[in-house]
Amino acid sequence: MANQVFTVSTLNKLIKEYIEAPEYFRTLFVQGEISNLTFNRSGHVYFSIKDEKASLKCMVWKDKAELIHRWKLKEGMKITCFGRLTYYIMGGSIGFDVQDVTLEGKGELQQLYEERYHYLETRGWFDKSLKKPIPSIPRRIGIVTADTGAVIHDLLATIGRRFPLIEVFLFPVQVQGTQARYDVAKKISQANAFLPQLDIIIVARGGGSYEDLWTFNEMEVLEAVRKASIPTISAIGHEPDFTLIDYVSDLRAPTPTAAAELVTPSRDELQQNLLWLKQEWSRTILELIAAKSKWLQTASNFLSQSLNQGLNLSQQTLANLYNLNLTKMDLILNLKASELEQLTLQWNLVNPYNPLEQGYALMLNQSQMVITNIRTLKIGDKINLKAQEGLVETQVRRIILNSENN
Repeated sequence: MANQVFTVSTLNKLIKEYIEAPEYFRTLFVQGEISNLTFNRSGHVYFSIKDEKASLKCMVWKDKAELIHRWKLKEGMKITCFGRLTYYIMGGSIGFDVQDVTLEGKGELQQLYEERYHYLETRGWFDKSLKKPIPSIPRRIGIVTADTGAVIHDLLATIGRRFPLIEVFLFPVQVQGTQARYDVAKKISQANAFLPQLDIIIVARGGGSYEDLWTFNEMEVLEAVRKASIPTISAIGHEPDFTLIDYVSDLRAPTPTAAAELVTPSRDELQQNLLWLKQEWSRTILELIAAKSKWLQTASNFLSQSLNQGLNLSQQTLANLYNLNLTKMDLILNLKASELEQLTLQWNLVNPYNPLEQGYALMLNQSQMVITNIRTLKIGDKINLKAQEGLVETQVRRIILNSENN
């Protein structure tokens, strides 16, 4: 058999028969910390159980998933699993089929998380009175995240689609690893001191295991957020993931994309709000006119009935009342007209497409963000010119700065 050549599938079948043979392993007890806990839509639950040196993939099938929910298991908990080893022929990997679970106390990270949470809570770090308001229409946003990957791509795409006039400044960081906490804390401080001053700072990271997200439970990061004078939004992991930065920051977004939507007003929403305000003001003015007209009619009828008691005095009183109310209505109408004019002017100031009607064009990069400084361009860059009639795709062939023309 020493010279026998096996196919991969044949060898994997032999390994499976050996590992799953009852005379070798039967059922086992394995102890460790939960990591990479995942709830599948099918109802199955997957996680890894680990110690300081190794990890083992585990699965709890749908009919046994109640074990996980009963103990409210989460990452970092220390448990003992009872089950049997399985071997997957197609992937050539070993797994542990969990039949039962018992708690063995809290894992080290979970214990540290809870201790740190209570420490910060008792010192008022989570108080709502400390939360700074988030600007409704920010001009400049700083993003603290990795400079590659889906997170920064989704953030830029969402901001560019919803409100392209916002300037975005990236502060690239390591989001995990032994040095990540120092890097993230440093970049948050840099963003807070950045000039021109930012309106909002977003600290973002994609999903990951309990250990992957631990950077955002570190005191260095939390202290940097607490000291920031600029409103800070945390967008760490997916919706079920909670890190301590979520409690210290001024606002928590369930995902990075959600953070981009929270800080950017939609053009459609602004237009709808403007239309609604116009309609409300028109309705209010009409109601005021109707009410005053009714009052005048009532007063007129009353005075007519009292004509014999003092016609001249009544006529003069009616005239005075009429003029007084006309003056009040003129003041109200002028005030509402002025407010409407101011709102229209404010909308025109923030509407990025007004200049297009005058023959101008917006210069956009490939992420559909407005280019505000041609020094950021390079020869060969592809850019888009957004005009009123449509979009022109072009490429930079030459860059001539104003200083070169002098």
